[in-house]
Amino acid sequence: MRGKVFSLLYLALFVSCTKETPLINTVCELIPNGTYLIKWETFPPMKGTVKIYESDRPDSFNLYSPIFELDIEDGYKRVLAMPAATRTYFKLVFNKKYSVITTNRIVPLQGIFNFRDLGGYYSKGNKQLLWGKLYRSGSLALATKHDRRFLDKMGIETVIDLRTERESYSFPNKYKAPQIYNLPLRGNRYDIFFDEILSQKMKRRDILIYDQNVFSFLLENNTDYFIKMFDILLEESNYPVIIFCSLGKDRTAIASTLILAALGVDDETIMEDYLLSNNLINYHSLVQNADLYPFEVQETITALFSAQKETIKYSMELLKDNYGSIENYLEKELKLTHRKREKLKNLLLYPAE
Repeated sequence: MRGKVFSLLYLALFVSCTKETPLINTVCELIPNGTYLIKWETFPPMKGTVKIYESDRPDSFNLYSPIFELDIEDGYKRVLAMPAATRTYFKLVFNKKYSVITTNRIVPLQGIFNFRDLGGYYSKGNKQLLWGKLYRSGSLALATKHDRRFLDKMGIETVIDLRTERESYSFPNKYKAPQIYNLPLRGNRYDIFFDEILSQKMKRRDILIYDQNVFSFLLENNTDYFIKMFDILLEESNYPVIIFCSLGKDRTAIASTLILAALGVDDETIMEDYLLSNNLINYHSLVQNADLYPFEVQETITALFSAQKETIKYSMELLKDNYGSIENYLEKELKLTHRKREKLKNLLLYPAE
């Protein structure tokens, strides 16, 4: 399953707002053999050259030494990963004028699933989110020795665990970052309905209603924890940061939605990021003997472990209905003032060139 997800990583990047500026679409796939496949398209089509620079850091490139200079019309290039680097970042410069930074969004790990980088998206001010600073993930209780070493090499400083005390006790976090914060969000027990699902009292359509209620509950009853989360993210020394829960699709999704909204990312991009979980969660590996259940039961279990577009859309619309805008919710309920939002942007957005 994981081998299929890399082809789904798309990033639409507006590098300026002038009429003459092209729209640049890039895809960066990490192939299992350690090769990156970088693809690009420009609208309208451009002619000229694209220079590719590489670095093991997401915010520092030697612009005097491109690794390749190609015709823009080539459309793609295969690049070997840097030796000894956990991740390789690329800067593409088109005709010495337009640039974009890219890497693989989904980070393949052995035990940990649904682990991905929140970098690369664009804010409404056309500033790109820094790669390699903020990650969202499923349970770190599944971390293997390989995963722990990999995360150490990535320089992770802080882990924010959104699971309940009961979950943390039953499934201890196996990755020990320098700083670990437990913010046990109230709500979201995806396992409490298994009896109803197995007896077919609960159907697929019921899951959507349940998810919408859960997301509403999370937003309305955890403002204290979300305030603390943003306080952590406002400290530069805390980065890079991992935010995780059990599946990485509900509590982590709400947290990610609030962060991306605070950074000025548009609703459509937030929904696309939310739906990526569907490519990274395999319920067959999480539910024992899943294939032996009747089709209707399997369908309901699939819905329970899936990210539903209607759910995140409902949550964002709920905030807008109750507060006028998500920004108002952030300021009134989470005390995230304009000044704090600007500080967060300075920490997590690439500076203007």
